[in-house]
Amino acid sequence: MIKVAMFQPEFSLPVSIPLRFFRTAPLWLALAALLALTLNEGEWQQRFAPAMLAITHLLMLGFVGNIMLGALLQVSAVLAGVRISYAGAMALWLALQSGTASLAFGLWQMQPALLGLAAAFLLSGLAGLAIWLLIAFWRGGTRTPLRWAVIGLLLTVISGALLLALLGFGWASLPLNDLLRAHIVLGSMAWVVGLIIAVAFTVVPMFLVAPAWPPRLHQSLSMMLFVLVIATIVDARWLALLAIPLLIWLGALLKLLAKSQRRADPARYLWAWGGCNLLIPVLLMPWLDLLPAAAPILLAGHFLFAGVMPILTAMLAKIIPFLLWMDFRLQVKSGGGLRHMGQLFPERWLRSLSHLIISMGIAFWPLYLFAFKAIPILLLIYSMAITYCLMRSIRTQRQAIQSAEQNHSVQNHPAR
Repeated sequence: MIKVAMFQPEFSLPVSIPLRFFRTAPLWLALAALLALTLNEGEWQQRFAPAMLAITHLLMLGFVGNIMLGALLQVSAVLAGVRISYAGAMALWLALQSGTASLAFGLWQMQPALLGLAAAFLLSGLAGLAIWLLIAFWRGGTRTPLRWAVIGLLLTVISGALLLALLGFGWASLPLNDLLRAHIVLGSMAWVVGLIIAVAFTVVPMFLVAPAWPPRLHQSLSMMLFVLVIATIVDARWLALLAIPLLIWLGALLKLLAKSQRRADPARYLWAWGGCNLLIPVLLMPWLDLLPAAAPILLAGHFLFAGVMPILTAMLAKIIPFLLWMDFRLQVKSGGGLRHMGQLFPERWLRSLSHLIISMGIAFWPLYLFAFKAIPILLLIYSMAITYCLMRSIRTQRQAIQSAEQNHSVQNHPAR
């Protein structure tokens, strides 16, 4: 019997599991920014330079990967009832950090031993997670869009491992250009965009008090995107059609946001801004041969800074206080100093973050062309800002729990 995924908060993970991934992500962003400050102008212009490859994977695996895996673990639990154990989550976290570090420094130095170590860590951690989740979804009979993003993650890791085998040891016999295209399309569209779409089906209506997504869209859009990704890998001429599912999703997203009851919520604008900017690189990618030589790096940067990062910011600003609030209510059954989630992540914080991240997206193209050293500086500022918000949220929750415990102790043992 097939079950449609429903939100089940009672299956939520211990808050420490997703928070460990969320808290680690800004550290990788800061490291990528610091390393980017050391690059010269020539290295900034070569997308396949070892240093650029290393920084790209610090951003996509270290920063984006930690946030998306933390979200995937939590959403899989509350939507499909698939809960990873604490030991399994810590093993995954360690494999991701070790694999990211090995891959980045292996690429920077082009050291085959480090590249092989990275492949071992990432295959055991990420591919192992994907296989476990797919088996759990199948056994549970749960129909969820997450499964297509998880297959995308699995194929991204496998294609990446084949690339490392080809670059480091000459093992793979596949054509380099075809394998590289497969890895990029799988990673950016099947995994990153696929998970964003799957998470949006729950997060947007829930946190922005918007109508539910159309049922047919919820059931078929993720599969449509995945099928077109596979078609593009087989034949690059299908690349132009990848924009179709994104256009459909973006149109539905903007309709939902227009009906949101939280009109002034900055997350509403971040979802709209990020969704529109995810589409722009996809529309332009088929015409790369007609664009300037810098176009691939410009489009990749636009995809990350103007598309992915605003949406991840909006997700973190809602998921983190929600998790902390649920954890607070589990420990403090009634009363307490926290009356609502806004005390854990005030809207003014998100408004400041949204100003910063939208400015980064707008300024990326001119900064890359005329003042490239400013880009890592902005990334450092964002990393420090999001870290501050995360740590303040956690500290506020802990202080509220301690205060409630002290009040409870005083009530049970009044002074004589």
